[in-house]
Amino acid sequence: MKLPKSLNKEVVLLGVLIFILSLGQLQRIAVPWGAQYAHELVLFFYLFTKRKVYARILLKTWKESRTNTKILVALIISGVLLQSFTSGDQRGLLLTFRAFLYTSTAWTIYLSVATKQKELLRLFLLTSGVVMAIMGVIQYLFLPDMRFLAVLGWDDHYYRAIGSMLDPNYFGILLVLTLANLWSWGKRIPAKLTIALTVLLSMTIAATISRATFLAVTIFFVTQFLRNKKIVSLAAGILLITLLALPKPTGEGVDLLRTSSINSRISHDQEALGGFELNPIKMLFGTGLFSSVHPSTFADKSIDHGLQANNIFVFLYQGIGLVGMLLLLPILLKDYKIVYQKEHIIAFALVALLVHAQFNNSFFEPIVFSYWVLLVATLKKTTTEK
Repeated sequence: MKLPKSLNKEVVLLGVLIFILSLGQLQRIAVPWGAQYAHELVLFFYLFTKRKVYARILLKTWKESRTNTKILVALIISGVLLQSFTSGDQRGLLLTFRAFLYTSTAWTIYLSVATKQKELLRLFLLTSGVVMAIMGVIQYLFLPDMRFLAVLGWDDHYYRAIGSMLDPNYFGILLVLTLANLWSWGKRIPAKLTIALTVLLSMTIAATISRATFLAVTIFFVTQFLRNKKIVSLAAGILLITLLALPKPTGEGVDLLRTSSINSRISHDQEALGGFELNPIKMLFGTGLFSSVHPSTFADKSIDHGLQANNIFVFLYQGIGLVGMLLLLPILLKDYKIVYQKEHIIAFALVALLVHAQFNNSFFEPIVFSYWVLLVATLKKTTTEK
């Protein structure tokens, strides 16, 4: 059946969006506050084509929001603005806007896009993750020494799959989300193709040598084992065999017992919370979402996600304080329950992401952030949602 022109244009835009997303950090443009990404321009253009629908959805959502949600939004906006004006650092404000852009786009897609187009978007996301996995395998086989990236501000990695993400931890969790996406299709994808892609993704996950990813994927496997023992056993077996077979050159990066990265994360988060115990205002209301102890300058070559706390709970505590976290908790529980009722596998993938975010704050890494909110946006609406 031929799609209406408006839907064709929408599908093309979503396809372009996901294609650019598969480029990972290769589409990154350095700017003073951290980075700008090419796929964000597509998001802007997509929302522009749906500006009337977008405005109507935002207005309706705000009107129907509960009081605690409105108070939380007010707290976030006031905190970010106050931090921006008092410190002169605009990065927190801009990163908060990025978070709003991603989530509001996903919300618009969820409420306004037809089911068939959502399925196509999920297929695009699956294809993107598979392409990134293939890129990771090629990089690992032909360019395992990526230590030269250190001169560009990235961590130096040796014999670890990093793909277009240029980071094994974020690459790893994106592969886990892709695996969840793959298994969510069930029998709609041929069994042989599902097995082949499961093997590819499992091998690539192993090659990241990312302990946070291994923990996250283990949690995901446990939640899925009773539902599909064969595919989970295959994935776990392939991952373990690959991990044992991978070369282990001299270096801390491939040492699963390394401690320096753990110590570095702890000290980084302690720095982020410096002075909180002596300031009740900071404890209650935080210092503004995406606030950083490092001032933003044109000479700052740091990666934007590396400027925030590594632990998601420390990040939230630093940004919105105890009051904000107490307001946020019932909202998250309610939304998670909705996701769980719609698709268990996507809900458990988010649990895996939460586990991973204890070490890397992966919820807000731009590429991972885009992937998971768009994946959630492909869930079917209930009859009561309009």
